[in-house]
Amino acid sequence: MGRQRDASSRAAASTELDDLRPYLDLAREIRAEVERLAADDATDGDALARAFEEIPRRERVQVARDVFARLPAERQWELLAALYGDDDLRAFLAEEHAARLAVLRRNEAWRPVVRAARLEHRLDTTTLPPGAPLTLGLFRSVDTRPALVRGQRSDTCARQLVLRATAVPGELHVLDDVFNPRGGLFVTGEYDERVWREDRLPGHAIVRVGAITDRGTGAQLEPTVYPGARVDFEVAGRLIEGRLHVGFVVLGDDDLFADGS
Repeated sequence: MGRQRDASSRAAASTELDDLRPYLDLAREIRAEVERLAADDATDGDALARAFEEIPRRERVQVARDVFARLPAERQWELLAALYGDDDLRAFLAEEHAARLAVLRRNEAWRPVVRAARLEHRLDTTTLPPGAPLTLGLFRSVDTRPALVRGQRSDTCARQLVLRATAVPGELHVLDDVFNPRGGLFVTGEYDERVWREDRLPGHAIVRVGAITDRGTGAQLEPTVYPGARVDFEVAGRLIEGRLHVGFVVLGDDDLFADGS
């Protein structure tokens, strides 16, 4: 019971940290700039004012966007009308429209893959459109079942692979390979950082992921990812049997199999 409470507390803390991240980034940049200016004997009041006006602008814009996105639609319109003239408002809306249209078109290209994966309860990686971002959350077998319910919210992910589909069906470009990304893994000798370093895929490698099968003609990789099943790899023509199981699969913004999807 206590362990469940601890896990819930860690998950809540992780969610809160994600919500606060834009503000933390801004605070870090302000602190760094203050320390830099304080160490400069030539700094005067005007220099300090200019620094605060210019340096954190990117972060302030991000925070403003974050706040804006949380407002109800009617409040967003009120705020836009109060802040912008007609020309600025039209320009803003044109940019926002173009950005949202790009997202919709991208998601629509992936929608058939998402539907098929959920219907068949498996992901055929050869059906991924070129450029599609794919994230695999890999877990020890004992942690897999609860992970399949929570999806990417699970904090016991042992290894997270971030991949991007290439123009060759089934081939994926490795963008990142991270050990214990949420910091919640109960580390044992079965899978620890040392083992992960043995498994870690080279950065920017081209790989295939799926399940090693033997149909009587020799071992080969079926380029299909099954939720809850072991995930295997093919790297430079070499088959590698995985040690971990699929706990979540995220295509773009879609968590394919979480909560029984």
